[in-house]
Amino acid sequence: MKNFNPIRGTYDYLPKDAKIREQLRQKILASFQNNGYNLISTPIFEHLELLNSSDGGDNLKLMFKTIKRGDKLDLSRPNLTVADIVEEGLRYDLTVPLARFYANNRDKLPTPFKAIQIDNVFRAERPQKGRNRQFMQCDIDVFGDESINAELELLKTALDTYKKIGFNKLSLKINDRRILNQLVVFAGFKQDEISTVCVSLDKLDKISVTGVMMELIEKGMEAEKINKLVDILNDVLDNGLDCVCKYGVKSDDAENIKYLIKNLNALTDCIYDIKFDVSIVRGQGYYTGTVYEFYADGISSAIGGGGRYDKMVGVMTGVDTPAVGVSIGFERVALLIKENGEQDLKQSLALLYDKDDDILEVFKIKNSLMQKYDVSLYIRPKNMKNFYDKIAEVASCVVSVKDHKEGKEIKNLIKI
Repeated sequence: MKNFNPIRGTYDYLPKDAKIREQLRQKILASFQNNGYNLISTPIFEHLELLNSSDGGDNLKLMFKTIKRGDKLDLSRPNLTVADIVEEGLRYDLTVPLARFYANNRDKLPTPFKAIQIDNVFRAERPQKGRNRQFMQCDIDVFGDESINAELELLKTALDTYKKIGFNKLSLKINDRRILNQLVVFAGFKQDEISTVCVSLDKLDKISVTGVMMELIEKGMEAEKINKLVDILNDVLDNGLDCVCKYGVKSDDAENIKYLIKNLNALTDCIYDIKFDVSIVRGQGYYTGTVYEFYADGISSAIGGGGRYDKMVGVMTGVDTPAVGVSIGFERVALLIKENGEQDLKQSLALLYDKDDDILEVFKIKNSLMQKYDVSLYIRPKNMKNFYDKIAEVASCVVSVKDHKEGKEIKNLIKI
């Protein structure tokens, strides 16, 4: 028998869920645009060499790849390699495509350039709640601004956007990869080991300190260095920014975090829990400076995050370009909104008419109702019970032309 279910980790969205998601997308887009960012679009396919050179951490292991077509694919060749079989990759996030977009179009764009991307990305995840193989990302990024004010505006925009979609209680945790890198080096690790260590540290909330230590040992790191790093991190977790400089951290890097926290609190009237957290890593190796994540009540995983990645365009073009971005976790936000019943949707109305009704008058009534409702016409069915069993998926209320003409009040799913 044919399987009509979607591929694991992907979903069909029925009209009601699709409407919730689309309204959420529109609210996020409107907030981003209202803050001066510009919508762009990039293909879902990218050159493999760009994706593989992006230092995307464990995401590179989750990349979907396309197989070569036609004469390019010769499976009869001996000792086939991956390069002989695959040609392109599906984007695993929107950051690498954006960097390529900027590298390709920078001569046409102002400096700084502020971009919006809202689109699907693809990862070969093990499907579970909140982790899909195809999912929406909502990103804003700034290219060409190396100042900390680029982060300040991005984070303020993100907080404004979360508030507009109904999240008034949030925590924002901020770190800086430069601070983390300096702590890792102070513990005795080499410069070329930093990225490997950070990939493991990013799993701290999932596998605990013991799990991180075991993973680093499995990677061949020395136990003495691991233990020293754990001691340093525990001290910083307990005492915050005030103690990082004794571990070789430059004072300017610590001051940047203090600047962000102070000004974000001032701009948001201190309604959010905004703090430094050295455990925020962001597993992608392309981050070079500030990193941050947003958390909401009722879910342990981050509902958004981002950071500074000043080297990515330089890897592509040979010329470094300051870049920083933030992403709102669309899928987790949509799930929370649905579970909490906080949908603020425009009501949909099914307007029933009889075959002998004047169709011009029917449309006149429809037009008048469209000021308040999304209205769809239906010829009155013979089987009303079956109609009511299914119409709730696409309409929140039902009224007939006859009842409307008689001035009867419209209520949710009134039975005619």
